[in-house]
Amino acid sequence: MKERELIRKYKTPFYLYDEVILAERTDCMRKALPGIGLCFALKAAPILAGCLAGKVDRLEVCSPGEYEICIRNGVSPDKLLVSGVNKSYESINRILELGHGEGWYTIESPEHFEIMDRCAREADTVLNCYIRLSSGNQFGVDKDTLEELAFKVNESENLNLTGIHFFSGTQKTLKRIEGELSELAEYGKSLRQKLKTEIGLEFGPGLGVNYFGAGEASGYEAEKADAEKQLANLAEIVDRTGVNSVYRDVTFEYGRFIAAASGRYFTGVADIKKTYDVNYAILEGGIHQLTYYGSMAGMKIPYIMAVSAEEKSQSTAAGEKADGIAAENKADGTETKEYVLAGSLCSVNDILVRKAVLPELKKGDTLIFDLAGAYALTEGIGLFLSRDLPAVLIRDLNGEVRLVRDHMETNSINDGTGV
Repeated sequence: MKERELIRKYKTPFYLYDEVILAERTDCMRKALPGIGLCFALKAAPILAGCLAGKVDRLEVCSPGEYEICIRNGVSPDKLLVSGVNKSYESINRILELGHGEGWYTIESPEHFEIMDRCAREADTVLNCYIRLSSGNQFGVDKDTLEELAFKVNESENLNLTGIHFFSGTQKTLKRIEGELSELAEYGKSLRQKLKTEIGLEFGPGLGVNYFGAGEASGYEAEKADAEKQLANLAEIVDRTGVNSVYRDVTFEYGRFIAAASGRYFTGVADIKKTYDVNYAILEGGIHQLTYYGSMAGMKIPYIMAVSAEEKSQSTAAGEKADGIAAENKADGTETKEYVLAGSLCSVNDILVRKAVLPELKKGDTLIFDLAGAYALTEGIGLFLSRDLPAVLIRDLNGEVRLVRDHMETNSINDGTGV
């Protein structure tokens, strides 16, 4: 189903995810790093839990709600890593009720150890635990505390020390990743000697995604080429640091790097106006529905394609022929203009792009933003101004599109009537 047909059938705004792109990305990652386990950080796109469960070794969940999402999507509990800084006795008991102690659990504080030990003992089960090593922020613990907790876990009859967990952020440089893996390799040797046991490593590389294409329409091919290059470099880093030989097993955890290329965001043009010689396109959606890491308040230009409500031409987006007019497609004589792309929120900050060169837009046209598969669906301030949430579509491996969430009103959440 082409873009124009989707717009006609489902109405904008909506997100469209593509399982073919997800499969291509995870296959590419496994080929580049065959000795490394693959974990998806669900927070990047919880809507993809069911789609990715069969493509990765595990999914990291950081809240009781994310765990429930996975269970409802039929994800086996033995594929789930329960992470996050806020674990309670009640939340872990609920997770054990659903998952029967399967999977893995992170310990991020002495309090977490007490909760895990008590819950496991009362449930008469043994929990596999990673202890999270802090990178200098609120997540995890320092090395001294980690080692104290490691000895406690080894002494417990209800906990099993699986390894250490380390994640320091996203959009990291390869130089920083190499430094972290080198340090973890050295620390792993020391820890193995102190504990006199083999341990594993769960590590978040935080590979970057280049969201900005200087006005080009299709980000898929550019991002794909960049991803393959980054993975090749990461494989070399793994070899140089020797981290695989230090730890019993190694799993790399990614969120944005897996999900970003799989999603696009469709939003209609609600109004066109010129104010003080500046062309404004007011869109149905805005910063509450689309976020790009590092966008600098709209100063950078993401990959955008315009679909005219009237005209029809061919362009490439996400690796396929599209029913739209590309921003860079000027050779056919299509007139272009520079626009400020503003959203529908009553805020001067609701600017998606400050200088977008596009074919001349009209009310009713649609803009498609590429590389919107990670965080856009959940990270925006969705309840602000009580506007409806966009619909969500998923295109499966056979090319069939299904509606997984319809447009949803939010006004009843904000009205205070309790109805």
